[in-house]
Amino acid sequence: MLCEYSTLANVPRLLAETLRDDYATDPAPLLAKVGIDAATFLRPGARVPYRKMCELWALAVDTTQDPLFGFRVGERSRPTDFYVLGHSWMASATLSDAFERLCRFVAVLSTEETEITLQRDEDAVVIVESFPNAALVPHKAASDAGYVALIRLCEAIARRPVHPVGVELVVAEDESSIEYDRLFRCPIVYEAEVEKLYFALADAEQPLPGSVPEILDASDQIADRYLETLDMSTVSADVRKQIIQLLPSGRADQSTVADKLYRSRATLQRQLHAEGTNYRQILDSTRRGLAERYLRAGELTQAEISFLMGFADQSNFAKAFKRWVGVTPGEYQKISETGQREQADGQTIASD
Repeated sequence: MLCEYSTLANVPRLLAETLRDDYATDPAPLLAKVGIDAATFLRPGARVPYRKMCELWALAVDTTQDPLFGFRVGERSRPTDFYVLGHSWMASATLSDAFERLCRFVAVLSTEETEITLQRDEDAVVIVESFPNAALVPHKAASDAGYVALIRLCEAIARRPVHPVGVELVVAEDESSIEYDRLFRCPIVYEAEVEKLYFALADAEQPLPGSVPEILDASDQIADRYLETLDMSTVSADVRKQIIQLLPSGRADQSTVADKLYRSRATLQRQLHAEGTNYRQILDSTRRGLAERYLRAGELTQAEISFLMGFADQSNFAKAFKRWVGVTPGEYQKISETGQREQADGQTIASD
């Protein structure tokens, strides 16, 4: 298991090749300076620490003095540079299908804290990317390379020009933004809160000529197994977050949560097992923690709490709560109220 965020080693390889071929610059000193061994590039699926990759991006831009360096790196990318994600992508049935695989297997590329989701409306499919941890936002050149690579991947499977119908970027508009116009060929909004790429729904749902279901299934399974070798310490936390969001809808089942996390149910079960837990344990502990909090607060009725916990009725909630805690919700509430009064009385006496 990896103990820190990591990036697919093909990324620094592409960067090194760009330095050598496009800028006549020997990449070896830069790789040595950040501590990346070029021999790693020869091992399929090999990875490098994310922090070293960030240092390498900054060093490469500083060395070339080219603000468009990331675009040049992206232009070198091919589907096979993205390991199992690339193979799964190439076998997808539609662009929308490929986008879903990007969301599902994004950790193949990098395991840093990124949230990438796929949204749909009546006219468009939207790729949304955000970075909750400001300290882990990629270097601008890395983002630029990713934009170019994404468009190239789209055109590789569609076998025709592909461009979004709208784009929202977090960066500010400057003199180099003309390169975004050339790449996306659509209206662009700058200084947005999150990154969004809008693709026409009809375009995204059009069947692709190279789809092979058998290859797709096989490559998905390989990608799932590969992800299991990475650091999945946040899977339990991600499951808990999804359960909290889904409980009121009554749809907090394992299959739904797995879909929300872009994993198969079997893969989610294996990852949770590797962390020493399972879905039922997380569901019960989440429900119990929320129920105790709501009962102590005393602002909701037991019927309202039952609904928020996703129970069909109040009696089922009461039975589950007694199984968890050993007392009924009403008894727990009385005990909590007594404890709170005693604590308040003790503070009053102390102050006197």
